Amino acid sequence: MRILIAVHGFPPTHSAGAERQAERMAHWLAEHGHEVEVFAVENLIAPDLRLDTAQQDGLIVHRVFYNLKAEADTFRSLYDYAPLGTALREVLTRRPFDLVHLISGYLLGGQVITIAKDLGLPVIVSPMEYFFLCARLNLIQPTGDLCTGPDSDRKCARCLMQEKRRYRLPTQIAPGVANVVLDIAQTVSSFGEDLTVAVQHRRQYLTEALNAVDRVICNSEFLIHKFAEFGFDTRRFIYIRQGLVTSNGGKPSRQTLSDGTLRLGYIGQIKYHKGVDLLVDAVTTLLRAGKSVSLDLWGNETEEPKFTETLKKRSAGFPTIRWNGRYVGSKVWDVLAGLDTLVIPSRWYENSPNVILEAFEMGLPVIVTHLGGMAELVNAGENGLVFRLNDMADLMCQITRLLDEPGLLERLRAGIPRVKTIDEEMQEIVAQYDQVLQERVGQR
Repeated sequence: MRILIAVHGFPPTHSAGAERQAERMAHWLAEHGHEVEVFAVENLIAPDLRLDTAQQDGLIVHRVFYNLKAEADTFRSLYDYAPLGTALREVLTRRPFDLVHLISGYLLGGQVITIAKDLGLPVIVSPMEYFFLCARLNLIQPTGDLCTGPDSDRKCARCLMQEKRRYRLPTQIAPGVANVVLDIAQTVSSFGEDLTVAVQHRRQYLTEALNAVDRVICNSEFLIHKFAEFGFDTRRFIYIRQGLVTSNGGKPSRQTLSDGTLRLGYIGQIKYHKGVDLLVDAVTTLLRAGKSVSLDLWGNETEEPKFTETLKKRSAGFPTIRWNGRYVGSKVWDVLAGLDTLVIPSRWYENSPNVILEAFEMGLPVIVTHLGGMAELVNAGENGLVFRLNDMADLMCQITRLLDEPGLLERLRAGIPRVKTIDEEMQEIVAQYDQVLQERVGQR
């Protein structure tokens, strides 16, 4: 098969969860005899629109550069940007493809779907977060609060209004007064009315686009339920948990220390919605109380520099809290080998965090927020522990249990399930490709 994988960014310049998933899939497919090309957004602040095509590790990678800020309607351009569609059409018409697989949907939006369909190509989508449901991508409001979902266009427009400081501050200071201000703004101001109309168009456009694809492959059942809750046709949604690429040379053995220190770790984005502050505050409080714990944090410290700097100042007096920066993907096994437990304290509905599966593969139980796809992966008291959303005291309680309850860590390790390999995952995905193509032949 000749397959085009479309994603909003691609390594090595972009390396978050969706980008890494696209990379893993592309390399596996190429290694198993398929012809694979990648279409990705590279830069949103380039002076001109351009499409660069180059060979990268055996793949043909097309990277698009454009200037989003130059557009009059930046809101619409985040999900329906004609020049980006033109670049995609150019790639799809250079040579014949059998299908298009869209990862996430962010930035590329519905145009990948509509253009591929216009060219008669089947489309598979793997949503990694909530782009098709939420203009802010992760169902987190500008105030930092978790959103239940897009109950109405008016609700979503109100959320977007709070991205502007003049609406966000009243919400944080006096919510009752803010509601009145927002009601007036949505009713009498052109800004409020226009934004509601824009949100409505986005919802209709993306719902129609996603409902038209041949398959939607989700890494968690939670994600499928969330789409169904808000009106999407989930009859063609398939649940396939992602698999792992393990080191060819074998994983290192977990390091054991004899001083009794509980070694906690965090791997991920250093951002507010990831709840890193909850973890830092919990560990500093335990250290002040004389508990024997350490914390190693791994992640990009430049994405929210003020947030990161604040946390570093809070933890500056504690030498067992270590900020390690980023690491190369293959080093994850060495990082996990030096830990006893991984903590994922996210404030948003994580879909299927790869790092949880990587921890399980290394025999590490995890502590996670009891929320979204994390709660689906972690059975409390069996292969990890859970704590209540935004509850630092409850997080401290779970960490303390590992320190004080004899044998708990060993029991949790014993309950860790087997983790799927990327071979198993991709065989399931390719089976869906084959089925979709057979359905197309039958329709003809």
